[in-house]
Amino acid sequence: KAVVSTQSTGEVSSAMIEELDELDTIPDDELEETYMERIIGLREMFPPSVRTGGAFVASATKSSSLWVYNFIRSAIWITTTSAIILALPVAIEVTQIQAADEMKKVRQEKLFAK
Repeated sequence: KAVVSTQSTGEVSSAMIEELDELDTIPDDELEETYMERIIGLREMFPPSVRTGGAFVASATKSSSLWVYNFIRSAIWITTTSAIILALPVAIEVTQIQAADEMKKVRQEKLFAK
């Protein structure tokens, strides 16, 4: 694999250009290049400041996503447990009162049905 390098004068040699032209004639499906080699090749295209900025953005996005995930998870847990602790006793009590009222109605019907 050829790498284009510049001489101290900043010019690319004609031998390197010819070698790159030869690589361009090879069909893409015959090139055996892994995805990792492609990523490394893309990395070399960008200056260090862009790579550093991209890494910072990726890191900040990951950190923010994890924070939001943990916050939402905690909020759901607090809401669910609070609802169960506060609402469940009330729901049980209402159910017991309704059952007692039904039993009273049944007794009343039996007493007055005679």
